[in-house]
Amino acid sequence: MKTVLSLAAFLLLNPGVDAFWRMQCGSPLVTDMIDPLVQPGISPAKHVHNIMGGDAFDKTTSWARLQESTCTSCEVKGDKSIYWVPTLYFQKAGGELVQVRQKDGMLVYYIPERGGDAVETYPKNFGMMAGDPKLRSFDESNEPGSEAYMRQMAIGFNCLNYGGTPEAFAARREMPTKQEMKNCVNGLRADITFPSCWNGELDSEDHRSHMAYPSFMEDGTCPDSHPRRLITMKFETLFDVAEFSDVDGEFVWATGDKGGYGYHGDFYNGWDPELLEAAYKDPTCVPPVITSTGGDITQCNTFTSRNELQGPNEMNACKIKPITGKEYEGPFESLPGCNPVGGAPGDCGKAVVVENAVAAPSSSAIQVVAHAVQKTSSTTSSTTPTPTPTPTTISTTTRKKETSKKVEVASVPVPKPVVTANPVLDVGSVPEKKIKEVIVTVVETVYQTVYNQAVETATEYVPHHARHRRFFRRGARHF
Repeated sequence: MKTVLSLAAFLLLNPGVDAFWRMQCGSPLVTDMIDPLVQPGISPAKHVHNIMGGDAFDKTTSWARLQESTCTSCEVKGDKSIYWVPTLYFQKAGGELVQVRQKDGMLVYYIPERGGDAVETYPKNFGMMAGDPKLRSFDESNEPGSEAYMRQMAIGFNCLNYGGTPEAFAARREMPTKQEMKNCVNGLRADITFPSCWNGELDSEDHRSHMAYPSFMEDGTCPDSHPRRLITMKFETLFDVAEFSDVDGEFVWATGDKGGYGYHGDFYNGWDPELLEAAYKDPTCVPPVITSTGGDITQCNTFTSRNELQGPNEMNACKIKPITGKEYEGPFESLPGCNPVGGAPGDCGKAVVVENAVAAPSSSAIQVVAHAVQKTSSTTSSTTPTPTPTPTTISTTTRKKETSKKVEVASVPVPKPVVTANPVLDVGSVPEKKIKEVIVTVVETVYQTVYNQAVETATEYVPHHARHRRFFRRGARHF
């Protein structure tokens, strides 16, 4: 007997549709050459990062250490996690390098699993990296759908121009050219999606191998080597490239990368476990099925009822001094560290291992154990009344534009929306794993269609938290 499953029935019955929210982070907590995940205890590390999150950030870290944070530069006070990305620089024609300001902070997406898998929240002492800072080109030799291919496809860029013709989300696999940057009137957006399939280890030698991407990047099925599912995370970071639109030169990441292929992101978990578990299972945090407005964190009862959300002033006030004792705004004659412009990141060979400056005797020991021992915990959720939410908008200070010349706006075509077929699936003779892959493909296509029609055609300026309305990936993920 054949089984026919309609898309509507799948969406109503699927228990795997969990919460989704967009969490705003303010201006960076600090810009520094410190990387407690890849180079714990090393100061300075290999390249400069913009760091957001809890102010207990240090050369080494652990979940317990992050709980000592007295503030966080992100929206949820109970999230003491740290989030970091490489710093963007602009090299003027004469060779002088200056930092490109981050604009409107960062958005961190906590995304639902729509394929039906049971999702686990991040365990204590868990960290991961997405992307590879050593990449300088797109490796076409990687098999589409392979882990190496997915890691490259997880990176995307697009120019934001609310007064002109919008680009499709993450339309580019590489950085726009200097001429194309003239269309980035409202900023260059750099996006990176983290893998969500897990092998149960808290970390790995390359900080990536303990994680893998599902078959559809953000969703789909996990490989047998990484059968457990964690929350899917995504970073959106905006850079104010418009101030350099009429200045001769080129953009380069702190690693020396000019093409954007080596863009990457890092995460170390500092969430209150009970808070994260409660929010992810809170039905008020579950967005409407087909809409472009899902993900508004102020609609999550778990956060609002506990007074967990803070505003722009509180976020932007959370700062620490650079741990290396140096400032990284520039101007510089060369990139900080041993990172030649246009070349592969170097290893200076002068890094010094420094004792943890803050009194936390167990921090180093926990860091070692965290890489070798898996610790998981189960928590319970709670439900409380929802107060009236307060919208959050971030506006960070940027330097004065280098020139006052009129900025030319390039016209970029908008892709036509995908047309979907009748969403009824005959799954009687298909293996169970394939059934899920087909279902998720249909769901993803519907979401993409609505998004193309409702979001990408917007041309008016809207606040940062409202203009990033989407929780699905580009159609290119369907290999």
